[in-house]
Amino acid sequence: MAARPISIIVPAFNQLACCRQCVESVRRHSAGRPYRLLLVDNGSTDGVGEYFESVPGAVVVHSETNLGFAAGVNLGLQRAEGHALLLNSDTIVPRGWLDVLERALLCEDDIGLAGPMSNCVSGPQHIPGLEFNSLDDINAFAARRATDHAGQYEDVDRLVGFCLLIREETLRQVGLFDEAFGLGNFEDDDYCLRVRRAGYRLRMARDAFVFHYGSRTFLGMGVVGDQWSALMTENQRHFARKWDLEPSGRRDAVQESQQLNAHAREALESGHLQEALEFLGKAIAVCPSWDVNFNDLGVILWQLGRHDEAYTQFVRAVRLNAAFNDARENLRQAAEVLGRVSGARETLGEVDG
Repeated sequence: MAARPISIIVPAFNQLACCRQCVESVRRHSAGRPYRLLLVDNGSTDGVGEYFESVPGAVVVHSETNLGFAAGVNLGLQRAEGHALLLNSDTIVPRGWLDVLERALLCEDDIGLAGPMSNCVSGPQHIPGLEFNSLDDINAFAARRATDHAGQYEDVDRLVGFCLLIREETLRQVGLFDEAFGLGNFEDDDYCLRVRRAGYRLRMARDAFVFHYGSRTFLGMGVVGDQWSALMTENQRHFARKWDLEPSGRRDAVQESQQLNAHAREALESGHLQEALEFLGKAIAVCPSWDVNFNDLGVILWQLGRHDEAYTQFVRAVRLNAAFNDARENLRQAAEVLGRVSGARETLGEVDG
């Protein structure tokens, strides 16, 4: 009997470039396992809705406004059939990813949720110090991971919702996400607790890997720094009131990287360049996919006269985020000084008219 398709739900608010990468990686790397693609345009204004409509075979759901992560996910879950997989729009999935995750979910009858490892995620799913320059790098790492850690699973109390496979029976019993968490944060903690209280286990698959940029939607909305911290605190309090307990301590990889970056800027303003470099090194190790760190590192290296190294960092920042205007301008200026205009234009995606 053929397996029922897995419903892959991708909620998105803006961040068109990330959405394209995510959806194209799903379509390219999920061959062999039947799936349905449910794309949720959560009030986007930058062309995401139009792009979603162009994806062959996808079921597209539109919201006129940004309902937040939980409500956006629910628009997809309401239309799900079979097992449901939640996938953030700022992820890139490697070859064979879906089969590896499904094996983790189905190897025992009481596993309710399964999640992969990642380069940018909080908790035990995080693999520190990873850096990728291309999709080929991501695929190669994921293939090694699948081989070296084949069948290695760990039961955990919490899985992060950036990539979360939900067993069909679990979804029927536990239901939808709690929309009271608004824009996001702690809705996945809440769902994990509900799944555990329903008698299911949560499985972390050490042999599965999914690349994650991290918090792109929050960054795109300008919910960073104090605003992000306030949202995190508010939702943590809601979680605590709802369940009469405190969630286990956790730190978001992007948030921690931002804090280290802020320390680096303070050191730079005080004239302590070496200290700033050390903070940025730590920031990159925590979350090597945040473009701002590489741009800031390039600025400091340029001030130190290490121009070739600075140019490399500007290139990395632009490759991570082609719309990062500060990094693009820094790359252009560095290229003019170093005589690398042709190479820089290729990185910037510019061609002669």
